[in-house]
Amino acid sequence: MKRWKKGSAMASALLLAFAVTACGSGNDNNQASQPSSPAATESPAAKVAQETQETPKESVKLTFATMANGDAEAQAFKEIFAGFEQETGNKVDFQILPDVNQYENIIKTRFATQDAPDIFYFFAGPNAYVTMQADKNLAELTSEGFVGNLTTAVKDFYTADGKIYGMPWGTYNAMGVLYNKKVYEKLGLSVPKTYAELLANAEAIKSAGIVPFYEAGKTGWPTQIFPLSAFQSYVMPTIGGEEGVRKLISNTLGFADIPEMKHVFELQYELGAKGYYNKNLLAGTYEDQQQALAEGTAAMVFQADWMLPEVSKRFGDKVNDIGYFPLPTDKDEGVVALYPPKQIFVTKTSPRAEAAAELARYMTKPESLAIWYKYNPGIPVYKGVETALFPGQQDIYDYIEAGNGIIQIQLRLPAGIIDFDKITQELVAKGDAQKAVEQMDRNYKLDGKNKKIPGF
Repeated sequence: MKRWKKGSAMASALLLAFAVTACGSGNDNNQASQPSSPAATESPAAKVAQETQETPKESVKLTFATMANGDAEAQAFKEIFAGFEQETGNKVDFQILPDVNQYENIIKTRFATQDAPDIFYFFAGPNAYVTMQADKNLAELTSEGFVGNLTTAVKDFYTADGKIYGMPWGTYNAMGVLYNKKVYEKLGLSVPKTYAELLANAEAIKSAGIVPFYEAGKTGWPTQIFPLSAFQSYVMPTIGGEEGVRKLISNTLGFADIPEMKHVFELQYELGAKGYYNKNLLAGTYEDQQQALAEGTAAMVFQADWMLPEVSKRFGDKVNDIGYFPLPTDKDEGVVALYPPKQIFVTKTSPRAEAAAELARYMTKPESLAIWYKYNPGIPVYKGVETALFPGQQDIYDYIEAGNGIIQIQLRLPAGIIDFDKITQELVAKGDAQKAVEQMDRNYKLDGKNKKIPGF
């Protein structure tokens, strides 16, 4: 299958410089000024200097822990670590912890028993900093070279109180609208720049006998995508942007206190009331959603680009007919709602912390990143990286490059919105926006209380 390429090699490599101080003596200087002689013997000082320089650095064995997440990730890590071992002489004990569901607890337990890995792959962002007690346990990486090569959205997300504790590792996902470009071309439609234009497109598509939006009401979780995509574009401007997010985090502002949150749910339900959803809404599955979009029996879905590899496996080159745009607002094209990748953390208290940091630096060299994205293609969080992208992912990358992208709200909150999929599943079926926002608010506060988060 034809795949697209994006980006070029990084402009600069992140190289680790080693300072080597050579021994010298008056004897060396004298020898340099004297004529050479085959019978001349090397001074004791010169011999010591030469032996010191030729003595190899003592090898360090590092433990690197990760969760089981497929052969592609494991193969990429192994290949990168092999290059690191060859370059430095150090060794990496690559530990794959098989229980993904218990991975966080396993890592926390190993810190508690002072058996923490030297370097490890973990969940992302400020919430992870709290979970892992960053100031106490994690090495600060704010001044490392990789920071300057991060895309803006992920750099902002990973920075807490001016500090970055983990190295972003992997790819973005983005939520919004995936659309069938052939359907759009056939009907002479353009990517909408406002919500009114989106509705006009939907009306034209419906008139042509094609489903405007296929929603997977039976599967349930896809119904979350619309409000999660809308939050950054619709809700944040009404709560003061980042200040409002901080209030949600501290629980001094509730979702039920935000009129625009209810309005988002009303918009979501109204799409069905206008006849823009598939008629089998409550019987529709995620697999049906993929097929309808790929085959053009539906023009659009509210989804994330994680759908595209699955479409590619099932429907081949039809994946190249799928594009992306963010959910637009009444005023503009909207904001891309991003999922960040995980991070790689260095254990601050490890006696091998500097060698672990050296491994982290090695992993962000262009050749190391090229290995990772060869096995794990997707939207990179580093600038200028070459990787294979589907056309829809290329669209997302272009928005990110233009500075249009914010990490979606769920991943920025200390508590979870319990059963959000069930809330939105009921919303698209019954249309009670007030009930939806009240449940959302109540479940968020309940989770914060259960987790004993300050302010809840």
